[in-house]
Amino acid sequence: MLPDRRHSRDLPRLRQLVDDHRGNAMMIFAFALAPLLMATGMGIDYAGAMRIQNRLNAAADAAVLSATSQQMMSQSTTVAAARAKEVFRTTAGMIPGLSFNIDDPNQFSISVQDVIGASNQRTATVTFAGTSQNSFASIMGIRTLPVKGTAGSMAKTAPDIDFYILLDTSSSMALPATSAGLTLLTSKTGGCAFACHSTNDATALDANGNWSDYYQVAVSYGIPLRSDEAKRAVQNMMQTATATSQQNNAAYRASLYTFAALDSRTNNSFTSLQKITATLSDVATAANKANTSLYYSNNYPTQSFFNNDSDSATSDAFTRMNNIIPNPGNGTKQSGDTPQAMLFVITDGMRDEYRPNGQPEAAIDENLCATIKNRNVKIAVLYTEYLRESLSDQWSRANVLPNLPKVEPALQNCASPGLYYKVTTDDDIAAALSNLFMKAVATSRLTK
Repeated sequence: MLPDRRHSRDLPRLRQLVDDHRGNAMMIFAFALAPLLMATGMGIDYAGAMRIQNRLNAAADAAVLSATSQQMMSQSTTVAAARAKEVFRTTAGMIPGLSFNIDDPNQFSISVQDVIGASNQRTATVTFAGTSQNSFASIMGIRTLPVKGTAGSMAKTAPDIDFYILLDTSSSMALPATSAGLTLLTSKTGGCAFACHSTNDATALDANGNWSDYYQVAVSYGIPLRSDEAKRAVQNMMQTATATSQQNNAAYRASLYTFAALDSRTNNSFTSLQKITATLSDVATAANKANTSLYYSNNYPTQSFFNNDSDSATSDAFTRMNNIIPNPGNGTKQSGDTPQAMLFVITDGMRDEYRPNGQPEAAIDENLCATIKNRNVKIAVLYTEYLRESLSDQWSRANVLPNLPKVEPALQNCASPGLYYKVTTDDDIAAALSNLFMKAVATSRLTK
């Protein structure tokens, strides 16, 4: 039986139909196109959410920084929090596509807290949680994407401070402040470098050709003395304090005391030139009265009183200052708090109170410094170096010179960490004291 030729003719057509993939490719592309478009749409929605997130992050940063700004540091935490919320509202307001209610505590919260203590630290934290409206993903029922975050800021306040200035006005502070001054004075006095001593003993010709005591000789030649430079330094310090107070938004007060001999029968015992005041210019004016000791004659501060030239009662001065300075506070603006306290000591460091066995102590009593510092009162020391040239007589070279190396270490230990400064001949005492003041204030300056 012969094969059916009609079936033979249909086989190539069937094979051609099976091998034709053009319809399949279009169907596969159609099926793939939908998720591709959806993924692209989701990417667009996500990118939009990230833009909103970034704007909210910026708003939160601005809010917390406003709460810890220099201006807000003097305000209460309630005021600072209200200010931060308003900054966030303004910065984040009217963001297209954002769904957010700043008055909903579940969507927005701010915490401003002050940690009262040595650091006087304020922290501010903002937390937000909103949603970004989707365009493409909503087709799949994903109508929003979350946008949330937290921002924080910390600052230390510049505290209110009371400055107690203790100025050494003993005879040794009447040393010329410059090399030229030392050379000139010693040439006029026959070798004595002091512009002090007594008014009724040794004399020399002054610039006007008159026989005068050594102090008047120095004055007549316009020789700058350390005591004069120290007064100028206090005046400059008050100018620096005034400017710094305004810059730091802190309240500063100051007072000025001088010391030399112990007994009140002398002409230069412990003196209060200006009690604590917020009018810093009054302290600058009072510094003009800080005069050095001028003895009537050798060993006699006055004509009728003998004290064996004991002219640097530092122990008495530190004891008095410890009684004068009240217990300090933290220097915050909080109700009931009081200012911090700093004692500034300007001295050549020579302790000359009494002489057991004829030997001067030279170094100050560090225990008295520790007593003051243990009450949280910082001590800043400006050391106007006591020079070997000051020891011009035989007794001083024999009794004081061996003890001279003890002077500076005692002053360094007396000072609070980082608050010691030394000047010597030809150094600028006023600049040194201003630098020391800025270092003292910087221990609690505003930092972010």
